[in-house]
Amino acid sequence: MSKSLGVLLFAGTLAMAGQPAFAEPVSLSDALARGRDVSPRLAKAKAELKAAVGRAMQAGVRPNPTISAEVENFSGTGPYRTFRQTETTIAVSQPFELGGKRRARKEVAAAERSFAEIALRMADADLIHDITVSYAELRAAEDREALADSVHERAVELARIAETLVDVGRDPPLTKLRADALLAEAKAERLRAQSELLSARQELALLIGSEDPELSVIAQDLPPPPALPADAQSLDERLAAAERDAASARVHLAQAEGVPDITASGGVRNFRENKDTAFIVGVSIPLPVFNSNRGNISAARAGGEAAEAQLAQTRLDTRFSRRGAELMLAAANERVSALSGAGHSQASEAARVAEIGYQQGKFTLIELIDAQEALTSANLKLIEAQLDRARALAALGRANAQ
Repeated sequence: MSKSLGVLLFAGTLAMAGQPAFAEPVSLSDALARGRDVSPRLAKAKAELKAAVGRAMQAGVRPNPTISAEVENFSGTGPYRTFRQTETTIAVSQPFELGGKRRARKEVAAAERSFAEIALRMADADLIHDITVSYAELRAAEDREALADSVHERAVELARIAETLVDVGRDPPLTKLRADALLAEAKAERLRAQSELLSARQELALLIGSEDPELSVIAQDLPPPPALPADAQSLDERLAAAERDAASARVHLAQAEGVPDITASGGVRNFRENKDTAFIVGVSIPLPVFNSNRGNISAARAGGEAAEAQLAQTRLDTRFSRRGAELMLAAANERVSALSGAGHSQASEAARVAEIGYQQGKFTLIELIDAQEALTSANLKLIEAQLDRARALAALGRANAQ
């Protein structure tokens, strides 16, 4: 072994030793709780909700008044060379919003806040779906790895028996070659199962923030999602509806912003020459000659049309996804029921009888291999059916999330 490789292996050993190990398998509820604590998508959605709350708070604030000071008639020529002719004016001006701008801003901010609240619930529902699926995939990977280990053990024993029978002259040399080929295939399948297990373990570990190198899960059936009325809105529909409401509020705001505001001012002017004072009052109104905000109004209306169309599309997508998940779940339940019933028991018994019969010389190697492969295939199909059922349950739960 090279020196550099040894250093790397030693460093890897120290890194693994420094990681916390969890002796107990992780339950789904624990995985969901830990995932919520470390999820970047939830942190992002929570931050966006805080921002929406801040904008809603700011939307109702009135414009600030402005204080101004002016000094006139000094540092000129003739009698204006000094400050004797100076006129000093101190005034306060206050803009007054017209057209319902403040109310329209508050409506937009409230709609955006509702949107952010629903988006946070959607982020949580998406996280639940992803962790649930990853949890089920890790469970399936553990089952496949255990099955691959069992098949490998049987292949090792079969190769030993075949070698003994060939040595005593009961079976031809071809028998040993076939058993050795079966063992090589079992070794390759076990390596593949181990690789899939590592990948599934890493995926769930990333989702829940685990550093356990031997992360494992509890074998448990996922609860069915609660039934909803046929006309119940999904989170996706509610989010699209909130976006439509926000778009409608933006149209009102754009229309309000097309109305000119009034700025009123008042103050006091001091004449230094004779010590007199006078009040001043002013009003200014912009003339909407060049800018009446028509472009923004048109854009806001188009945004509202797009939001309405998106809501209609989301309703269709929700129906398809919910119905598809229900069909997938029904099919998966049928498959699990069929694969875990009498057929599986018969395959197990056939493999057991074939192994005993082969050792006693009643069956050929091919018959034994066929029986074992039939059992392995039945076990793999059952694992995949259980995984499909878990995926369908997660999909239906996501479609019915509120």
